[in-house]
Amino acid sequence: MKLWPDAKRSHSPTLIFVLCLASCLGPSRVSFALDEAKIHVAGTPNITSFVYQVGKEKGFYREEGIELQPIMAGMLQGIQGLIGGSFDYSQMLGQGGGAILRGAPLKIVMAFDTRPSWFLLGGKNMKSLQDLKGKQLAVSSFGAALDQMTRELLPRFGMEPMRDVVLRAIEPPPNRLAALLSGAIDAAVLTHPETIIARRQGFNELLFFGDHIEFVSAGVVATEKNISQKPDFVRRFIRGALKTFYWIKANEKEVAARLAKATKSSESDGLELYRTGVKLFSQDGTIPRSLQERMISMQRKVLQIEKEITPENVYDFSFVRAANKELGKGESS
Repeated sequence: MKLWPDAKRSHSPTLIFVLCLASCLGPSRVSFALDEAKIHVAGTPNITSFVYQVGKEKGFYREEGIELQPIMAGMLQGIQGLIGGSFDYSQMLGQGGGAILRGAPLKIVMAFDTRPSWFLLGGKNMKSLQDLKGKQLAVSSFGAALDQMTRELLPRFGMEPMRDVVLRAIEPPPNRLAALLSGAIDAAVLTHPETIIARRQGFNELLFFGDHIEFVSAGVVATEKNISQKPDFVRRFIRGALKTFYWIKANEKEVAARLAKATKSSESDGLELYRTGVKLFSQDGTIPRSLQERMISMQRKVLQIEKEITPENVYDFSFVRAANKELGKGESS
């Protein structure tokens, strides 16, 4: 008597039963293990953080075998957590880029924007940037993208940071808004949703950063460890992000409605948030080498880093370029 089925008889009753059961249940009823990806995101809802929120809700990451876990944390704490292994990725390219320039084993692997969607709001009696002289201006944590941009922009308008204008590090953005509304500080750099609230309270918009500076602030920062040891994990994560990125660009009405709901604002405000944000998006999730070099130069200046650093030390867009080809999308020059 044989204790085991003949190896040549591949269609055993048990195997046939399992296959039939799986077929009856269908793909929605058969669960497969997904790889969890913890992403460090901003605390304020905006169009760039929606690449993660909407991608999770629409299932773009699950299509790539990724169970996305967006986790809010401060900019500095998030990058420290990424380096320490608490996160797999971070959205913060400014703080991430600064960490890379200081030697952190990270790489920027996708860029959502090419210009910043930040607004400088001043007190009700302020009419121009010159009214900032001798006043206190709230930015994010020192060394973060917002701080870097502010220190780059103020000299263009004849003001030296910390000499003519006192910078104060306050984060997250809702805390800067609260400080502005209470009179604890004279001016603040805010995200678009907070800017809408401040305008309604009579505060004046003195500067829109996106009109004056190129700066890559949001996207994907990955660890060199994941890039070298888990390239398929990174590849699938980027595909999910890229699918969402293009979907957001093509679905104004739904994304604007989501923004309005997330920020508890009107439909018209949601549409303004969408249109202002999406026009700052990169073409295909990458940025040209010329902009990579300008970003490095700017950050070296702000962070007072003397050593030469090449784009290859900071950026690796190979995953995005490969995903664009797979998805039939174009590339920037």
